[in-house]
Amino acid sequence: MATTPDTPTATPYLPPAAAGTGADVRLFCFHHAGGAASAYTGWQERLGPRVAVLPVQLPGRERRASETRFTRIDDLVADLDRHLDPLLDEPYAFYGHSMGAIVAYNLTLLRAARGASLPVRLMVGAYSPPHLLAPIADALNLDDGDLARWLVDTGGMSELVLRYPDWVRSALDLFRDDLRVCQSHRPPGDRPLPCPIDVFAGEQDPLLPLDQADGWARHTTAGCRVHTVPGGHLFLHESSAVLLRTVGLLLSDRERHHSRI
Repeated sequence: MATTPDTPTATPYLPPAAAGTGADVRLFCFHHAGGAASAYTGWQERLGPRVAVLPVQLPGRERRASETRFTRIDDLVADLDRHLDPLLDEPYAFYGHSMGAIVAYNLTLLRAARGASLPVRLMVGAYSPPHLLAPIADALNLDDGDLARWLVDTGGMSELVLRYPDWVRSALDLFRDDLRVCQSHRPPGDRPLPCPIDVFAGEQDPLLPLDQADGWARHTTAGCRVHTVPGGHLFLHESSAVLLRTVGLLLSDRERHHSRI
C-alpha cells in the first residue's frame, strides 16, 4: 500500500484500508482473549473523525486465521512494537480489554524501557492490576466442559455454540492460546509508567472486583482514574454507549493534553 503522511504504514495487525487522515489522535484497540478486532466494530462511527480507531488484529483469527498464534506475551509485544512503531509517530492512545489490557500495558512498558514514544493515555478494561495474578489465567487449568461453561458464564461464548462441538473445540483452542499469553505475564516490579492510566471496570464483572481496580495506580507516575461501567466482564458490548462516551472525553483536546490527573 502506498503511504502518505496521513496514512499509517502497512502492517499485518491492521487492515490495508486503516488510516488516520485528519484525526487528532490514533486509538489502537486490543481485543479480549478468544476475541478479535471485530469487537471494536462501530467505534469509529461513535468516536467521530477526530479519533482514528485502529483495531489491532492478533494472528490466528478472522482475516489472520491461518497464521500461527502467539502464546507468550513477550514475543507478542515485541512483534507488535516492531510492526506498530512506524504508526506511533503522532499522538496515540491504547485501549485494551481483558487480555488486550495486559497486552497494551506490556507494550507500553516495553516502549518506555527503550525510550520510544508513549501513549497519551493507556486505557485498560476488565483486567486485574499487573502485579496481581489475573483470574483469567487460572481458567487454563479447566477441562473442555468446564472451560466452555466458564466462557458462557462470563459472556465470552453464546450458549447456542455449545450445540456445535466443532465450533466449541475451535473456540477453546483459540482461547487457551490466548490464556497462555496472559499466564506468561510476569509482575513488572517497580517500573511505573510516565503516562496516565484509565481503568474501566464492570460493575458486575466477576473477574475484576471493583476494590482491586485502583491497584493500577501503583503502575503510573502520571495519575490513574477508575471508571465504573454497567455490566459484566464484556461491558464493551453490554454498555458500549457509556464506555465510548468516557473514552471520547478522555481523548478530547482538553483531557489528552493533561500530563497528570
